[in-house]
Amino acid sequence: MMGASHAATGAAAWLLAAAAVPTTFGVVEGVDGPGLAVGAIVAAGAALLPDIDHRHGTIARSLPPISTLAARVTEKLSGGHRQGTHSIVGLVLSAFLATLVSQVRVDVAGYGELNIGAGMAAVLLASFAIKALELVKGKVLTWMTSLALAAVVVFFGADNWVWFPAAVVVGYAAHLVGDLITTGGIPVLWPFVMKPPKWWRKVPLLSDVWKANGAISVPVLGDAGSTREKVLIALVTSWMVWAGVYQWLGVNLLAWAVVQA
Repeated sequence: MMGASHAATGAAAWLLAAAAVPTTFGVVEGVDGPGLAVGAIVAAGAALLPDIDHRHGTIARSLPPISTLAARVTEKLSGGHRQGTHSIVGLVLSAFLATLVSQVRVDVAGYGELNIGAGMAAVLLASFAIKALELVKGKVLTWMTSLALAAVVVFFGADNWVWFPAAVVVGYAAHLVGDLITTGGIPVLWPFVMKPPKWWRKVPLLSDVWKANGAISVPVLGDAGSTREKVLIALVTSWMVWAGVYQWLGVNLLAWAVVQA
């Protein structure tokens, strides 16, 4: 998937997991309207997090020098692009680190307990989403916007600490699923990557699922950036608009459109 598609599916996955509107699961409890929006920002950024394994990638250049340094370290530890960070190991590690970060909370007179740790992490995550969606241009504006969004995370995140690691996991998992259903695939069980036997590689459909490099793919979307991917993102975006309006304004756009028709 392309970067913007990852960000969109990450935000949509969060709405699906945490929102209370119909057709959503609501498995992340204690998230109100503002918290839902904040979580969407975090999930959108976390949905770009696996691509921090490429030092010359777009995400690595999103918030220099922090993102650049993070990309260099991650690339070295994960074995390169689309290796460790694109696996269950990467997902579990992101959940662990997000949980640790979410414990950093400070009591501030007049405001109560603030999510300082989540806010600091959100600076990087927000910059990923900003870069992928091309919301602003230039390093200074990216820094300023990321810090502003981080402040929103600190002041308007849900009262419970669970929401932040939940949003990170949801966004990260959305990325893995997104890459799994494109032709590139992912090394799901890294570092245990098994390559298929030679005869397997000669069978068209089988070789598309278990690839020569050991990656697993269910390529229903085809190549990244395909027309099918664009159609999926259009549908996902439309659903997010409906869910968001329903959640925050209490207006069911679908029912309204039916009545108007």
